[in-house]
Amino acid sequence: MSQFLSYLLILSFFFFINSLGTNSTPLCLPQYCGEDIIRYPFWVHNESSSNQQYCGYPGFGVRCENDKAVLGLPGDRNYSVKDINYTGHTLTLVDIDVTTNQTCPRPRQNFSLETLPLKYSSMDLNLSFYFNCISYPPTVPFIPCLSISSNRSFVFVENHETEGFDWSKNCEETVVVAVTQTQINMGNLTGGFSAAMNDGFVLDWGSVKDCVTCENSEGYCGYDATAEEYLCVCNDGSTNSNSCKGMLSVILMGTDAWFRFHMINSVHCF
Repeated sequence: MSQFLSYLLILSFFFFINSLGTNSTPLCLPQYCGEDIIRYPFWVHNESSSNQQYCGYPGFGVRCENDKAVLGLPGDRNYSVKDINYTGHTLTLVDIDVTTNQTCPRPRQNFSLETLPLKYSSMDLNLSFYFNCISYPPTVPFIPCLSISSNRSFVFVENHETEGFDWSKNCEETVVVAVTQTQINMGNLTGGFSAAMNDGFVLDWGSVKDCVTCENSEGYCGYDATAEEYLCVCNDGSTNSNSCKGMLSVILMGTDAWFRFHMINSVHCF
């Protein structure tokens, strides 16, 4: 084999490797929703960016509605994103039903994290609301603006309800919501819960178990919804099953061995 053909094969090989490194996944660049920056592990979820599912954790897709970020949580529950602290790994959410600074918000959805890599912050506490109660202890303060006729609505810090009374049995509906502790006046829950709900609550997020190896290799963990599996998105846009480190060294080692093999053989051809 001539030296020219050897060099030509080597050049073709590098073009082949380069094509593998930029195969099908776009770079996961940060995006803006209004003034909020949305970046890994969150991603913008909309019809024009179907590939963005590769750019973060499942369930962390944020919709941008009227320049406001909205996160959908399990059970078709929607929350307005008030703040994402990428340094502290905290997420502040506000129930979308009370994002208009209502003076008497009526919580309509229980909060559930299910399998998402989110957990309550130490700054939070839960409030239990009981609506349209037909029977109740007469001395317990009720919520005037959420009471109808003789039916009353009540709010308590969760697990601190009146002892010896079955609220769930005597009330039409129970809803549990999270708020920030600092916004709660324990002596005036019926008058102060609205400000607390408008302020939102804080969640901490951690790494998805299947993403740790990828993140340690300076990659970004995404999810292939079609194949229903995690994948590792590298800085050059290539994807791998779990890690970005080691791929280049393996390729270079293989290239070097291939190069030396063909150089030796090309020398024998002269």
